[in-house]
Amino acid sequence: MTYPIASKLPAAGVSIFAKMTALANRFQAINLAQGFPDFSPPEQLFEYLQEAVHMGFNQYAPMPGLPLLRQQIQGRLERRYGFACNPETDITVTAGATQAIYTLISAFVRPGDKVVIFEPAYDSYGPAVLVNGGEPVYLRLELPDFTIPWQALEKTLQSNSIRMILVNNPHNPAGRILSEDDLLRFQQLASRHEVLMVWDEVYDMLVFDGNNHCSALQFPTLMEQSIVCYSMGKTLHNTGWKIGYTVAREELTREIRKVHQFLVFSVNTPAQYAIGKFMEQHPDFMDQLPAFYQAKRDVFLKIMDVTGLHFLPCEGSYFAIAQIPSSEPLSDIAYAEKMVEEFQVATIPVSAFYHDGYDPRLIRFCFAKKQETIEAAAANWKQKSRA
Repeated sequence: MTYPIASKLPAAGVSIFAKMTALANRFQAINLAQGFPDFSPPEQLFEYLQEAVHMGFNQYAPMPGLPLLRQQIQGRLERRYGFACNPETDITVTAGATQAIYTLISAFVRPGDKVVIFEPAYDSYGPAVLVNGGEPVYLRLELPDFTIPWQALEKTLQSNSIRMILVNNPHNPAGRILSEDDLLRFQQLASRHEVLMVWDEVYDMLVFDGNNHCSALQFPTLMEQSIVCYSMGKTLHNTGWKIGYTVAREELTREIRKVHQFLVFSVNTPAQYAIGKFMEQHPDFMDQLPAFYQAKRDVFLKIMDVTGLHFLPCEGSYFAIAQIPSSEPLSDIAYAEKMVEEFQVATIPVSAFYHDGYDPRLIRFCFAKKQETIEAAAANWKQKSRA
């Protein structure tokens, strides 16, 4: 007798990221689809990682994270945002930001609870809510600027019992950032409704053109009902190390840790030591990231001008969005596949970031790449377009 399987995620399959990477490999295309750097982290990180191993940091770390790392995180947040917190009670180190978000959803979302998700959205949000018995309430960001649909949000909060709102800032895939006025409006909404705000701020150091990242940490009243998530992988070019963390007041953190201890308990010990030591010895590294990635964005846009694509403004993250030409009748998925097959350049169709496959006729590029990688993509495009 075959055991009947009732899937919690019946609609889930192979992700678009895996599909486009497989297609890129098949056609030997330049992969500008997946969001990770193709250059190395700082060399000192490797030295500190080796130091950690030889010093004996090879067993379980404390469940909330190594004290060294949590202390350095606390210092970074205070220097950057003027946010004072207790690293013992308010910061929890996680196995990447995705695990952080899943953990806090598990900690606070009960069966039947409704969670607002703005689309396009990072692809793990909805499944994390569904697995925990919650009900995603999807609201589309308003095109072409990907602005918050304030009227729809207000109506949703008034007509539904919303447990949680997920906000991504800077935004993946849109590359847009929220303003101080936006955060103040969220603060006003939070004060009128018993709703938990979750802030995915993994690209907080990747903000360009003289703009400053406006963090939830800068709004004390908002932080009473907020949890903020960060990623070391996005700031230290080492996404495979999978180190992230959450920041929240003690009462919220206590609930996060209750789930965290049974989900992963603790996170890679030598990697925590290496990152903590790096932050201690190189406190200015992260401050250089906005200029570093702005230069990469500008080089990318200049080199990829040969494609003739129209790129939307990119204020933050390491993603650039381009419009599919109006003369092109294909869907964004079909167009992305055509790019791989005909131009040997892999991208991500933005419809993949909508739960219902809505097609805004946009494609996403990752520019966290070496200049020669981008030049190779442009050369492929130029060569194939002439053929």
